[in-house]
Amino acid sequence: MNVTIFGGDNIERINCSLCERGYCVIKHVSGRKNNHKGMEIPKNSDVVIVFTDYINHCLCSKIKKEAQKLGVRTIFSKRSWACLQQLIS
Repeated sequence: MNVTIFGGDNIERINCSLCERGYCVIKHVSGRKNNHKGMEIPKNSDVVIVFTDYINHCLCSKIKKEAQKLGVRTIFSKRSWACLQQLIS
């Protein structure tokens, strides 16, 4: 499954854990820069993961609307493998 991640600066460990479970991270956007507000979700994404403790509310709302438009499953989580693991299972 192809995954796009929004939020979080250092997601290397989470990325490895996702890969072990059959997920492939195709794009990661930290969400910290102003030009990240215009980022689009890749069309080949199966899942969008949003780390809510690292992005602002405006970007979070934009991602949610775009994911709904594309029909992509969206997961909102803290940047913690323990929280994320419960939600992807």
